[in-house]
Amino acid sequence: MIRKNEETDAINLFESKIVKFLFDREGNHVTFIIDWSECDEEIKLVCNYCTNYHSEINTLECYSDFLCTGFLITGFSYKKTSDGYIVQINFDLFVRGFIKFKCADFFIETESEPYQPGGNDNLIEDF
Repeated sequence: MIRKNEETDAINLFESKIVKFLFDREGNHVTFIIDWSECDEEIKLVCNYCTNYHSEINTLECYSDFLCTGFLITGFSYKKTSDGYIVQINFDLFVRGFIKFKCADFFIETESEPYQPGGNDNLIEDF
């Protein structure tokens, strides 16, 4: 099942874990492989025609061994702009920070129906 742009509000990503980042050859498309906490399956967050990548990621020193286990999502936000979207993923447990970028569109692909809606956390200020 594919949920595109605003339809992703139906999917709760809170406390799911990003386990891989995949970029296409040109770096225009990014796919986040996510261990989805709701259904114990891997799902994909795919963002197309991405630019302006910005991130601030810090590991709390007392949890430095946990970085290899993935990035636990504590916020997923997007903001519609005149030329697409700004997408931001926040982390605030073992790893703290965010990844933010602009993209033309994005979608989440799952095998199962979500149990509860997630929504847009609206954490994006300016870019």
